[in-house]
Amino acid sequence: MRISTNQFHSQGINSIQKHQADVLESQLQLSTGKRVNVASDDPVATTQIHSLNRTMNTIDQYAKNGEYAKSQLVLEETAIDDTVTQLQRARELSIQMLNGTYSATDRQATAAELEQLIQQTKNMMNYRNSEGELIFAGSSVFAEQAYVEDVNNPGYYAYIGSTNAIGQVESDGVTPVYDELASYGSRFVQIGFDADNRVTADDQGDSSRIRVTDNGDKVFGITTTTAFTGTPDSNILNVLVELKNALESGLEPPDGIVTDLATGINQLSEVRAEIGGRQNRIEAQYDAGESFKIALEERRMNLEDMDLVQGSTDLTKSQNALEVAQQVFTRVQSMSLFDYLR
Repeated sequence: MRISTNQFHSQGINSIQKHQADVLESQLQLSTGKRVNVASDDPVATTQIHSLNRTMNTIDQYAKNGEYAKSQLVLEETAIDDTVTQLQRARELSIQMLNGTYSATDRQATAAELEQLIQQTKNMMNYRNSEGELIFAGSSVFAEQAYVEDVNNPGYYAYIGSTNAIGQVESDGVTPVYDELASYGSRFVQIGFDADNRVTADDQGDSSRIRVTDNGDKVFGITTTTAFTGTPDSNILNVLVELKNALESGLEPPDGIVTDLATGINQLSEVRAEIGGRQNRIEAQYDAGESFKIALEERRMNLEDMDLVQGSTDLTKSQNALEVAQQVFTRVQSMSLFDYLR
């Protein structure tokens, strides 16, 4: 076998460079605290780390979605709470006005307060979120109002998803107010990993999605016992209008009005309880996501992070090996192959 002096020196230099690279790699790992800094350090681990990071980022996004959903549900809960307060006051006034000691003048004065209750209730039924979207209009979030004048019954109000809203138009004079989607449209937010990756019409039984809106017909529509003048939409706003009309005429509250107001209060209370259940689901999903994220983070750390004790040991070994290689090369640098043949 032929061995040249240049080859002998080249092997010494290559050995020094290899140990220098080992020292630099160990120093980099210790400075970053990571065992895997580039894909070439461990291709398999790099792929797993990227997958874990994507999953954890998705969990973070679900948490943000949950915060948004909670903010929307708080708005809906606030509007319902305020509406319940108005209905409770209206029911108190109705019971008072059934007392024969009150005169027609007293009832007419009470009607003025009822008008204020009606306006406040209508404002809540047409409530908007910070983005200007109606929260009780189903999918028709950008309509001008969720409740408009009833074209068949002047003075009363109809939900935009009701046939009594047909004929109404937006301010442009062209776009019809009636929207069939408003009757059953709802918006959902993804707050967790989906088990079947299918979207259904509601969120029942699927904890990965949460409904953040409800259509007004579901929330404010009731089956009334009051004999209305005409055939207006059956909703709590029109119950208040019917009560006000009777009091303005100096009459006692219509039969069934107290019952209808109680029905409206009970229905709103049920919707409010359902909203509370959805808020609890958001919290449960958040807790589950955080627990899962902790497990993923531990797995990622095992793959990516550096064991500082082992890293310090490896650095010392590499530095010692480099020092030895340099010393050996220094001793043989001035020698030629003939010195070994003597």
